[in-house]
Amino acid sequence: MKGAATKDKIIKQSAELFNIYGYHGCSLNHIMDATQLKKGGIYNHFKNKDEIALEAFNYNYNRVLKRFRERLDKDTTSLQKLHSVIDVFVSYYDDPMVKGGGCPIFNTATDSTNTHPELKKKAQEGIRGLQTYIEIKLKEGIKAGEFVSDIELSEISTLFIATLEGALIMSRLHDDRKSIDFAADYLRKYIVDKVLAK
Repeated sequence: MKGAATKDKIIKQSAELFNIYGYHGCSLNHIMDATQLKKGGIYNHFKNKDEIALEAFNYNYNRVLKRFRERLDKDTTSLQKLHSVIDVFVSYYDDPMVKGGGCPIFNTATDSTNTHPELKKKAQEGIRGLQTYIEIKLKEGIKAGEFVSDIELSEISTLFIATLEGALIMSRLHDDRKSIDFAADYLRKYIVDKVLAK
């Protein structure tokens, strides 16, 4: 049990460090300092830094899904769920999941695209998972008669993620919430104009 707890500690601490510094900026010394473990204590549980990074991504991805589920489980209509998807993205600015802020999936995507194929693949799967999640909520809305039936699911899920992730980056860059609030308001209007059945 002690070994499993130590491994979990390494993953949790590393998840924050990779989010702050990126894969290449995060050194083993950073992980050693954060966990108060020596090199041997870390490599007793992981083969190398790559393995730690992949496990840390999985940890963050599951936390992202948990935040979505906890919020959307309270909703009773598909319209409420779409609004909650927006709210969850906005919450990354108000209540960051990890130190460094932002969406840990998108942060990994940005960090790994040209430098780390395995992490890039994980990030691709993560972003696709978010798109699929949104598309399922749209399908549920169509089936319930809340949403028009001729919407393009992949286009809307892409619009949501690209708009909210981009706005989140801009808000973090400018240290204010104007961009993420603008994006949220735009998408709420888009839902009324293009998605909601009249």
